[in-house]
Formats: sequence, C-alpha cells, structure tokens
Amino acid sequence: MKSDQTTDRRYNGDTDTCAQNRTPENQAEARRTAAPSVAEQQSFWNGWNGGVWNGGRGEISRRQAEIVLEWLNASGRRDNRILEVGCGAGWLCPQLAGFGEVVGTDLSDDVLQRAQERWPHVLFVAGDFMSLSFEANSFDVVVTLEVLSHVSDQDGFMRRIAELLKPDGLMMLATQNKPVLRDHCIVAPLGPGQLRHWVDRSELAALAEPYFVIEELFSVTPSAHKGVRQLLTSQKVNALLSPIFGHRLRNALEARDWGWTLMLKARKRTG
Repeated sequence: MKSDQTTDRRYNGDTDTCAQNRTPENQAEARRTAAPSVAEQQSFWNGWNGGVWNGGRGEISRRQAEIVLEWLNASGRRDNRILEVGCGAGWLCPQLAGFGEVVGTDLSDDVLQRAQERWPHVLFVAGDFMSLSFEANSFDVVVTLEVLSHVSDQDGFMRRIAELLKPDGLMMLATQNKPVLRDHCIVAPLGPGQLRHWVDRSELAALAEPYFVIEELFSVTPSAHKGVRQLLTSQKVNALLSPIFGHRLRNALEARDWGWTLMLKARKRTG
C-alpha cells in the first residue's frame, strides 16, 4: 500500500497534484460508509501502484525518502534488518538495502511480483500487514510512508509495528498532515476500495506514545493549492529563491507545520 506522488498525473490518492476538493460534508459521508474489504483495498492498490510503477517520484516522496535515508545514515549501521510496510511498487527498498537486509510488504500482489523480479536482493511479501506472520522482535527498523491514513485500525497498526521491532528498534513513519490537506490543499475523492483517515501532529503523537518514545516529529514539504499559501509554498518560487537564500523559506514554513507530510522517528518502548 502506498499513496505515492508522481509527476504530471492526477490521482485518486492523497497527492500534491490532485483533482477535486473534499468538503467537510463529504468527509463525514466517507466516515459513515462501511470500510472496504481487504480484497477491495487490494484491487485499488494494485491499480494505483501499477500506475506509479512507470512514473517518477514527486517532491513529496523524494523528501520523505531523503529524511528516512538521513536517519538511517546517522545511525551508522549497515547490518539492520529493515521492514518497509506499504512499500507500493518497491521503489525505496533498493535504497534501504544499503543499510541492511530489507523486506518489503504491500497489499499490491501484482505489483510486488514485478518488484521481486527487478530487485531480487529484496524480499517482497504480499498481503495484509496486520495478518502476515512475521516473527515478533525480528526487525531493527520499520519504515512506512503514507500508509497510516489508509488503515482502519490505526492503534492496532502502531501496536503491530512495535511487536515486530526488536527491543530499542526504530519506527520511521511519514503520514499526511491533516490540517494542511484538509484546509489548504485540493485532494481527489476516495477511490473504490480506498480508506482515508488523516491525522494531525497531536493525534499522531497520541497514537505512537503508548508503544514508542518519540525522538523526532516535524512537518516537511510545504504545500497549498489555495490562497496566499499557494504562492509561498510554490516549488517554482522556492527554486528561484534557493540559489540566493538556500532553503530558509522552506525550513521556516516547515517549522510552522505547513508541510504536507508529518515525519516521525520513534523508538520502541521497553519494560
């Protein structure tokens, strides 16, 4: 499962190039609708990730990957056992492999077959993460990008990640920043078989804290599709200013929680 952002396309997922605004009314309607079955979700994500396979990575995904790789590099370890939950088309797994043994899992069984052929040094396992039979306490790091908002039991999702991590293991998570997407972005309606439950900073912290000690929690990739924010967060504007000012504008906006993504690094609680 992966709500990835690629360039020059419009999507049914949560991306920075989406097609239609969701009002509070139709968000409430989505919550009242029965959750799709695992089979329906699998069908949606096979279609989604099959389209992503041939696309490039958008700025949102590139920035998420950049931070995860920075975190891994800072650890100084190259012997990790790493699980990527919701790896989608598997595009990040080969980079994670520079830091140890990698297992990637996703609902998208059709897409993972192609990923396995392309990257045989990574083990890809298709299925519902909540029911796959991974051994407890067997991973040093769990990476998951834009998956949390697409699972129905978010507390169970956090608990399952903690169960799979070794004592003192790390979770590296990216998820959509609810206030930014809800109030300042234009996001396409739900596709058949898709779940969407965004969280804000405090909600994310509350989900993580029973199982993890939070080490870092911040927003990245300022985004807006409406009003003055659209100008301030424009990638073109920032590209023009960066040779003179570096990333000072981007960093200032991220510090104000204007980022599309919430990035969380957290260590498994022990004892």
